[in-house]
Amino acid sequence: MKNIATLLVIAFFTGFLGDACLQLATKLPDANLDWGLRGYFKQHGSAESLFIAGGMITFFYILYAYIFKLPLKWYYLAIYGIILDLIFRLSGIFPSLDGYYSHLNYFWSAVWGAIPMLIPYFVFTVIH
Repeated sequence: MKNIATLLVIAFFTGFLGDACLQLATKLPDANLDWGLRGYFKQHGSAESLFIAGGMITFFYILYAYIFKLPLKWYYLAIYGIILDLIFRLSGIFPSLDGYYSHLNYFWSAVWGAIPMLIPYFVFTVIH
């Protein structure tokens, strides 16, 4: 139980810090790193989007570990992240992400859907 709590804390900070990095990237003057996210950050604001990202990754890990009771394996987490990304893309549950999904094709949004699910697990395995 303590290990899962540690993983959830790592997941939160992964989402939080990852969002902070994306916010900084969208503000670079000459870089083409917008990825359709400027509208999202404008709508939700800097602070709110940090907590949305941290909370969502934590929530997805809670679903994964407690509800679905899936094993902590990197390939399961990657597939889970890809499925979550596809659900978000097709359902339009976050209209503020329409620019992101318009900018990235299915392959690249799937890659970027899997990465946030993998990073907490890799940090967790390094610590333990």
